[in-house]
Amino acid sequence: MVDQLEILKSNYLLASEHSFTIVSLEDSASTIGDTSGAAPLAGVRTARLGGAASGSQNRNRNRNRNRNRNRNRNRNRTIQGAELRPSQTFLAPWRERRLLHDRVGQWRDLPIGLPPTADELRKQCQVLLQMQRDLYTQEQERRQTEIANEAELELSGYLQPLGIAEDGSHPETEILFGMVADMCEEVGLSYKARYQVPRPNAIEPRLKPFLNNPPYSAFPSNHAFQSFSIAFVFCRIFPEHPGIYALFNSARRIAENREWAGLHYASDTQAGHDLARMFVPTLEVVLETQMHRAQQEWF
Repeated sequence: MVDQLEILKSNYLLASEHSFTIVSLEDSASTIGDTSGAAPLAGVRTARLGGAASGSQNRNRNRNRNRNRNRNRNRNRTIQGAELRPSQTFLAPWRERRLLHDRVGQWRDLPIGLPPTADELRKQCQVLLQMQRDLYTQEQERRQTEIANEAELELSGYLQPLGIAEDGSHPETEILFGMVADMCEEVGLSYKARYQVPRPNAIEPRLKPFLNNPPYSAFPSNHAFQSFSIAFVFCRIFPEHPGIYALFNSARRIAENREWAGLHYASDTQAGHDLARMFVPTLEVVLETQMHRAQQEWF
């Protein structure tokens, strides 16, 4: 029991509904429990503890590889309204979360500005009403699919602009993006709780959101905060990458899709962008180790 506790204290934790995986700093891993439903992150090696480890590992390798290849494409098709967050197979490493909490004074009161007044929100709702009408036209069918896929964390919108296929070729970069999203989720929720801005359809009843409203207030948009943070962080590790411009464009579209869905005002999106820009220096400290690992994949 003591040995297992030491392992947990010094390693990362990946979890799913059926199992959890311990991932060490040397990228070795062990899965405890029933792995029939587990889908570890790309590039992470898994094994079952006990005498059957070597016999089951080869049988599961191809199945897990196929799951990893398709997990982003299929993960979120039925989820309605949830805020953008990492896959259920990933929990932020304890060390990084502790570093985030140790630096709460650096990010708790960032000057993102006050949310709009009720009158200003009503004006923004008029734009959202027009978006709502346009969303159901043939020209916006692609956007409808994007909105559904982006209900939770869907990495293809950040990987494709960088030329990364969903084949596990850049696992450390994918893990970094998941960490960024997880850190931003917690920070973003603290700002939402402070400002308590109602969702657009509470201001304008004619709005019928494309997805169910998440159980949080609107300002700032966590989708915008997380998406722009991913773009800003990648820009720090590889500023010369030719896909940077496309990455920021994709982050902007993902954020604005929440406006098209009737879940956020334009002011929520702008606040998420501003919060991301100001929060990145903290992320550079908290995620320094993972940023370095991701950078090594590109050089």
